[in-house]
Amino acid sequence: MASPYLESLRAAVAAMPPGALVPRDWLLEQLGDASTGAPAPVAPAPAALVDLTIRDVAQVFGKRPSTVRAWVERGDFAGAYKLHGKEWRVPVNAVEAFQNRQRRSKSAPGLSAWRTVKRPNAPTRSEDGQEPATKRSPHGNAEA
Repeated sequence: MASPYLESLRAAVAAMPPGALVPRDWLLEQLGDASTGAPAPVAPAPAALVDLTIRDVAQVFGKRPSTVRAWVERGDFAGAYKLHGKEWRVPVNAVEAFQNRQRRSKSAPGLSAWRTVKRPNAPTRSEDGQEPATKRSPHGNAEA
């Protein structure tokens, strides 16, 4: 059988609306050992996962806030929303998903693949490797 003190605390918490924010320290203090009257020891709270601002995300990626804002408006961060219709907020898991997508895309061949393709108008070197086999005139026409 629970003590009357715990029953009154349970009733007070049950009367709160769903999603109400209750101060953690106050609740732990109220739930302290009722038999001794001593409050329960307060353990440090784990780091809360708070949605990030545009500036926070910009610092994570080393980009300007305008760049991150464009990414958010383009839809690169799932679950991003405007707080009070003004400021963007980005969930932490959306930032992690974006980072994972970026890492996967870097493993695939990207823009650096163009370097392996030989340009058709590039001057070729002679066999000794000292100068091009063809010389270009100042007017852009190749001379033999």
